[in-house]
Amino acid sequence: IMKIKFILAFTLFLLFKSGVICQVSTLNSELVSHISFGQNSSDVWGYKKDNINYAIIGNATKTSIFSLEDPSLPILRYEANGAQSVWRDIKSYKDHLYVTTDQGSDGLVIIDMTNAPEIISHTNFKPLISLGTEVTELQRCHNLYIDEKGFVYLAGCNIGKRGVLIFDLNIDPLIPEFKGAADLTYSHDAFTRGDTLYASEINIGKLSIYDVTNKALPVLIGTQSTSRSFTHNAWPSDDGKFVFTTDEKKGGYIDAYDITDLPNFKLLDKFRPLERENDGVIPHNTHYYDGYLVTSWYTDGVRIVDAHKPDNLIEVAYYDTWEDPSACHTGFFGCWGAFPFTGSNLIYASDINNGLFVIEVDYKRACYVEGIVKDTDGLAIPNAKIHILSNHLNSEISSPAGEFKTGLAYDGNFIVEVSHPDFVTQNIAVELIRGEVTYINPVLLRKRTFDVHFELLSTDDEPIKADILLSNPSFSYEMQTDDTGILNQQLFSSDYELFVNSWGYENIYMPHFVIGEGAENAFSARISRAYADNFETQLGWQVNSTQGMSGGWVRSIPKQTEYLTKIANPGVDSDDPGNFAYVTGNGIRGAGCDDVDNGISVLVSPPMDLSEFSSPKLNYDVWFFNAGGSTPVNDTLVVKLTNGQTEVIVDKIFATTQVWKKVRNIDVESFISTTDSLRLLVEVSDVNQGHLVEAGFDNFFVTETISSIKEDVHTSNTVHVYPNPADNQIIVELEDKKFIKPLKFRILNILGVIVSYGTFDFHTVHINTTPLTSGLYLLDIEGRSPVKFIKQ
Repeated sequence: IMKIKFILAFTLFLLFKSGVICQVSTLNSELVSHISFGQNSSDVWGYKKDNINYAIIGNATKTSIFSLEDPSLPILRYEANGAQSVWRDIKSYKDHLYVTTDQGSDGLVIIDMTNAPEIISHTNFKPLISLGTEVTELQRCHNLYIDEKGFVYLAGCNIGKRGVLIFDLNIDPLIPEFKGAADLTYSHDAFTRGDTLYASEINIGKLSIYDVTNKALPVLIGTQSTSRSFTHNAWPSDDGKFVFTTDEKKGGYIDAYDITDLPNFKLLDKFRPLERENDGVIPHNTHYYDGYLVTSWYTDGVRIVDAHKPDNLIEVAYYDTWEDPSACHTGFFGCWGAFPFTGSNLIYASDINNGLFVIEVDYKRACYVEGIVKDTDGLAIPNAKIHILSNHLNSEISSPAGEFKTGLAYDGNFIVEVSHPDFVTQNIAVELIRGEVTYINPVLLRKRTFDVHFELLSTDDEPIKADILLSNPSFSYEMQTDDTGILNQQLFSSDYELFVNSWGYENIYMPHFVIGEGAENAFSARISRAYADNFETQLGWQVNSTQGMSGGWVRSIPKQTEYLTKIANPGVDSDDPGNFAYVTGNGIRGAGCDDVDNGISVLVSPPMDLSEFSSPKLNYDVWFFNAGGSTPVNDTLVVKLTNGQTEVIVDKIFATTQVWKKVRNIDVESFISTTDSLRLLVEVSDVNQGHLVEAGFDNFFVTETISSIKEDVHTSNTVHVYPNPADNQIIVELEDKKFIKPLKFRILNILGVIVSYGTFDFHTVHINTTPLTSGLYLLDIEGRSPVKFIKQ
């Protein structure tokens, strides 16, 4: 069964600077030193000579070697310049470093460290290789590994089928001797120990294991498709009983396999960060180190997983080397490699965008919780949720046999919550001890079901076909009454929130609707005709977006994104009942990842018959964010009404709200003739790309008369000015949105002298106050009462 686990604790440092580290998240780790470069970086490796540790990192045009006499102050000792390349991979053997480059024609770069750190030099090894009937010069390879016997394995070279080429370093480390090849298919990565080659054959999505006792005739002894069919790298445990792989795909996993019975592989567990579940982050390289997996994860840093129990992988530490709040967290940015074999608790990490990191890790053992979930008849319960109640994200689902394995990075006393929609939730107290398994075997009591009757009529005694949603934190029911307005349903006993929605009628919400012994187990109501939607169910709103654009309207539970220190995509819906709203895109990490781009997205309501309404008033909550780019922001959210023949603008918002703004009592009849097929359009766009654009729409309703709501409403000639006091600008909003010509405004100082003037084309305007000196001012808008504000 798929297992997804994550333990979270973090420290945030807001250090925004475009292209470098902006926010650092850590768990059981801390930064020792950091070196940035004027170019991108790739892989990293470590080397030790004469009690001096070295960190070697691949850059776009060179290989850089740093000595770490003091790990907090790395010293640049040498740069081996070479071809421009995205990929450089480094390994070491005795007094030499070996570097492959996957672009250009550097061949195998050999760096002589015999007299380091004072004298370091490099050469390019480019032999002619005879493979099959062809003789080809070695020009580039993707990856390499050097085993304990002094054989170097070059993967993904420009020779043959781009499999694995084998060379002997023992005779002359500067002139390796070609011995043979495992060249059945392209190999992206290679690892060898004890005459066993682990080849990650990414294009066919398989890990292949070869016996290379005879280097001239490697023998395939087992192959396995990995979980996302894009096998990037593999690293076995020290005893060779297990192997761990990564798939370089969005949402990819670390896979753990038992290989004690080759050619049979047994998948034991899979890991990916739980809190990144919807971000599509990509794993890159994993290494097995003293019972732990040290893995570089693009856009997510270095993650350390306790793999002492390969069937129960638990994350115990991490350090995030890359955090750009404006960028998408699903791409090939951030952490490329992580080298843990330093002989200490230090890890060397390479970040594509941010350079070299030296990180100290506290390698703590995980705590484990395992067992079997059964019912009172002794039958296994699959799909039960096991959650250790703590501040650290974790989640596990029981297998078809009821089995589960989970854990935490923290020890101590906790409550384990075991839940299933069909059973009564059970809480079990446990003491978690590092490196030990706590066994629990929950027995769940099946919930009783009750016959529940729903009947919905209009105030005119007409049956209503309506959506009914019953929801609580554990699960929910979505149902619908029939054409007679009736629904009879067997439902589990519980306390629910009740939502009743039908287009053309008022919404009904009850925070507590109890089903169970002694409860009424029925609901009936007469519902007034109206138009309202809290978006907890789908009542027929449509989305029309430009083909190929991103970030269009979606109905969802909002997930927050941030740009600098401001919220871009809202993190919650408005304060109407429920959790859903319409938002643009939804919460993939990085404000610029799923915002509105390259087009227009229009949210369209179902038709409304307002022909018999007496003075209908339009109400809704709206969110808008517009920022970023190298030019002034110029994007808008536009609200329109159309009756099929005429389309009019009733509201236009181009100021960032930072809150759900309540728009109340727009007089429909002052804009358009009411008909039996009126529709509302909510349009958001970023046609001229370059700015961040996010929007939200919620809590829609139409009233017959002026609302009695005393919140921040837009119904009179009142003028709102904020912030007040102001710094560089003021935002001015007019509650009366309908004016047939531009309105003149002027700003007067305390002496009555006009210091600024202009016009209003729409009801929300930004006015630059930078030129004004500190003091009290009067904003005078044509036909409105003057408003005072202070310039700081």
